[in-house]
Amino acid sequence: MKKFLLGAVGLLALTLAGCSSNALTTNKTSYHPTALTAVIKGDAKTKTVNYQVDGGAKHSVKVNGGTYFFQVPAAAKQQTVKLTAGNAKKTVTVKSVTALGNYKKLAATYNQMVIGTHLPKKVQKQLQQAQKTQAATKKKLAALAKTDPMAAAAAAKQQQAAAKQLQAQMATAKKQAKDDLLPTTAKDGVQNLIDTKDVTVRGNVQDGKLMGLALIVPTKQMKTKDGQKQFGTTFALLGTTLKAKPKYVINKFEKVLKDAKKNSSSTTTKTIRSNGVRFNTGFSTDHLYIYMTK
Repeated sequence: MKKFLLGAVGLLALTLAGCSSNALTTNKTSYHPTALTAVIKGDAKTKTVNYQVDGGAKHSVKVNGGTYFFQVPAAAKQQTVKLTAGNAKKTVTVKSVTALGNYKKLAATYNQMVIGTHLPKKVQKQLQQAQKTQAATKKKLAALAKTDPMAAAAAAKQQQAAAKQLQAQMATAKKQAKDDLLPTTAKDGVQNLIDTKDVTVRGNVQDGKLMGLALIVPTKQMKTKDGQKQFGTTFALLGTTLKAKPKYVINKFEKVLKDAKKNSSSTTTKTIRSNGVRFNTGFSTDHLYIYMTK
């Protein structure tokens, strides 16, 4: 009888151990982010799965039909994710990725270009010319000051007046462009940085670094002239900010778009590479997605 009881207890322990190991699974043990996040999936025999990233805040996700999934934003360092479902536990890792650059610097560069597009074309040309000749003009004024101080003072005064006028025009352009500008600072995580009826720019910021961008456009807006213009401008300026070659990327993108029109049901992601930046293009029934990562 004693042997029977011991055997039964041992069998029960093995059964419970087997149930515990199957109570929580993950489809991988190591994940590499695609686009802005890594998607962790698996099966669980509980109503919810709890998880922590690098010992941070605890999160929970619902289990539907025995399966669950959640996203971990990409970061410049490897991340450890601990999962629990009841008494079952799992640990997975999310691989590190290369950042696109410092968020504040990239936002400042992008915003400057956006504001420039709202200036009159004549003023844009004047500004470009002034930037090209700035160093030479400074030298000329310094040389003129030695030979004719009064003429140099008059020239400097004229320059100051022109600069003041340009500042006023820039201020007006900034007001006009306010909805199209990136915020000068951004908290950590995945968030919409620009959100208009024509385009959404979504970013993943971690520790002040921009890990990835997504340009999202409703397909219905791509059928309007204003929508096409806004998309083209935003796409080109984001590419320029990331030091990609806009003309090359746009030419490649046009080919991807033509291929997609031939097979309208396709959601396959196409990749365009330029100067170390990857542009992954995907489609849904009502949106176009372009992800920018390194």
